This record gives sequence, C-alpha cells and structure tokens, in this order.
Amino acid sequence: MESVDRFYRLYMKYVHEYDFDSLFNLLNALHSLNDKLKLIKKHKVNLYDFEEFLTLKAIRNYLYHQEDARNRLIVAPISPDMPFQTDLAILCLITKSDLDAAINGIEKRFRKDHKEIINKMVHFYGDTVNISHVIFNMASKLILFLNENGIHGKSEEYLENKMAVESDINNDYSITVSGKLYGPVGTINRLWGILNAEVQI
Repeated sequence: MESVDRFYRLYMKYVHEYDFDSLFNLLNALHSLNDKLKLIKKHKVNLYDFEEFLTLKAIRNYLYHQEDARNRLIVAPISPDMPFQTDLAILCLITKSDLDAAINGIEKRFRKDHKEIINKMVHFYGDTVNISHVIFNMASKLILFLNENGIHGKSEEYLENKMAVESDINNDYSITVSGKLYGPVGTINRLWGILNAEVQI
C-alpha cells in the first residue's frame, strides 16, 4: 500500500534528517494514511483507537493552520554533551503554549477527552513538551496494526521497521519507549533554552 510506504519513507527521513519539515511531512503522511485506511476497509479500520494518533493528529492540525508554530519546534539528535539522558536518539519538542493551542483546536465535543489523553501521552518539562516517544511508539504500533489487518507495504523503509519490530518481539523486548528525560531538575526545566543554545536546525 503506497500510503504505508510513504509514511515509513518519511519516518526514516525524520529519523535521519530531523528537522521541522520532515516532522510536518511525517504527520501529514500519518493523517493521509488514516484517511486511506478508512476508504479501503469501508470505515471499519482507522487509527483513532491509538492515543498516539490522537495526540499527533491534534499537533498536525495545529501546525497545518499555524505555519509560524513550525519555527518554534525543536527536532534534534541527542548529543553526548547534553546534560540529560533519554532512550531515543532523536528529540522532538514543542512549547506548552503550542500544545494548549492544538488542544483548543480540537472539535468541542471531543476536546475534554482528547485533552486528558494528550496530557497523559506527552512529557512536560516546564514550558517544554516532549513528543519524541509518541512518534516512535506510533510508528512501532502501526506495524503490528497493519499486519493484523492484512495491510502491508513493500518499501525498504517499511520492511526495515517491520523487521525491527519483529526482532524486538522475538527477543522479548518492548516495541515502545518511555521517552522520559533524566537529569538534574533544573537542567530539565531549562531544556528549551539549552537546546536552542546547542542545536542549530
């Protein structure tokens, strides 16, 4: 399925090029994939049961309509020099104010429930919000979901991710990560400033 291949091509581009354009393109591909799934399975299959999807959909919709917010994103590799540790190689951060605005953009009848889900999914560090793990976990869980529904890709990127997920399962490893950051409290709370000083996108 081309939309599956497109998502994983853009996911790998996000992982290796880590900039706000690759992130936005990835979120658009996820949104498009969900639309395609609803069509081919006559609305019986979609991604709305994934809390990761609900979180990323809200952020995608906000970024789609607020182009200036894309300039406030930080998508960067973790450097050994940074004063904190995490279980991912890529860090993706947005401001709390942008996340709040994204939640406010959710249709009113869904907003309260989705807000609770989103606030549970992301990690807050002062005015900084970490969504790195949400992206990784969505990509991992999606592999299993697609397989369960008989939907497959054929691209190199899709197959690489499928093999990685299957390897983790066969070796009794978790296919998801916590995404939590570990370090001195003051350092974590000043995360946005630290990364703005150290990382040039």
